[in-house]
Amino acid sequence: MEENKEDKIIATRLIVKIPSYLTHHQKSEITITAIDSKGRIDRIRNDEIEITMESIYEKIEDTKVKLDTNHVRLVNGVAKIGVSSHQSEFVKITASCKDKKTKIKPYTVLMATGGYPFHK
Repeated sequence: MEENKEDKIIATRLIVKIPSYLTHHQKSEITITAIDSKGRIDRIRNDEIEITMESIYEKIEDTKVKLDTNHVRLVNGVAKIGVSSHQSEFVKITASCKDKKTKIKPYTVLMATGGYPFHK
């Protein structure tokens, strides 16, 4: 007789959820989550996560999009960081596990801020 066992959830990648819209001088949150291949949250993950940001149009030191921190720790598989914008911009945000031995795949997302059209 086969037992009905729930699959063990083991994170294989990170996912980054960004605000759908971020206007000038607005603050919001980015959520980083460790998920398995079925999209379920791995609630045992408490890894340290590195967040990098690359401006598409500006030099990164000139960017007006700011993250509260570049490092955060997952708590029960989830972490949140603040993000703010002071002009229209397009940035690439990547979240990755600091400990590369975890083999959890990083995740990159593009985020538009400040409205359209983007000005240079």
